Amino acid sequence: MPSHSPLTRKEWYVALTLLAGIGLWQLMPVVPQPAAYHGFADSRSFLGIPNAADVLSNLAFVVVGAIGLFRVQQGQRPMASVVRFSLNVFFLGLFLTGFGSAYYHWNPTDETLVADRLPMTILFAGIFGAMTAERVSLRAGWAVLLLMLVAGPASVFHWQASGDLALYAVIQFGGMAALLLLLSLTKRGHDPFPWWTLIAWYAVAKVAEAGDILVWNATRELFAGHVLKHLAAAAGGLAIANALRGSPPPVHVAA
Repeated sequence: MPSHSPLTRKEWYVALTLLAGIGLWQLMPVVPQPAAYHGFADSRSFLGIPNAADVLSNLAFVVVGAIGLFRVQQGQRPMASVVRFSLNVFFLGLFLTGFGSAYYHWNPTDETLVADRLPMTILFAGIFGAMTAERVSLRAGWAVLLLMLVAGPASVFHWQASGDLALYAVIQFGGMAALLLLLSLTKRGHDPFPWWTLIAWYAVAKVAEAGDILVWNATRELFAGHVLKHLAAAAGGLAIANALRGSPPPVHVAA
């Protein structure tokens, strides 16, 4: 359970970072959904499935999410309860993203996009919680996890109601920037999970997403960048799932 001792220096940094994120959101202008967002390069159908490549590639999320959930329940790797809970949230979010994203790509609209973005905010919350617990403290991990489980979905509903993506952008991109700082500034001899690998795959996924049409043209319409985005993002989750195998020596967990 979280202790009631005064906040440590690292915990204050986390609190200030969260406050900075709120301040950034308040200062940002309205960020509208791009008009061309739903225009993906590969719109081919297969066996009656529209946009088949983008729909079917989401199976990778479902498989990796299920593998991760199974391995967390096996409990072969010792970890604090907040880390275990956060990883359950992460893999559940990944699993649900497979269905939400497939639903969206079947018929890409702003309405169906809600089902895609909601589970993604859940998996982000899980990663934020687990990483904060390991690099800062257990109570900071709980606080960040619970906050992100509320703020993440709220950002999607806020966009749905107002058309403003600013809060969602702060959570996704600002959150990733904060995790990069966290990993860079809090050194440890051995990480039980390959956080850098996860972030690297996330970066590959975002590049592939941005280059959707470029990949489509470069491969002479064999496949597009959005499929690679799905596979790269799933590969990041698989890296964390694979780290749950076996029983490595106990590692220090922040108090």
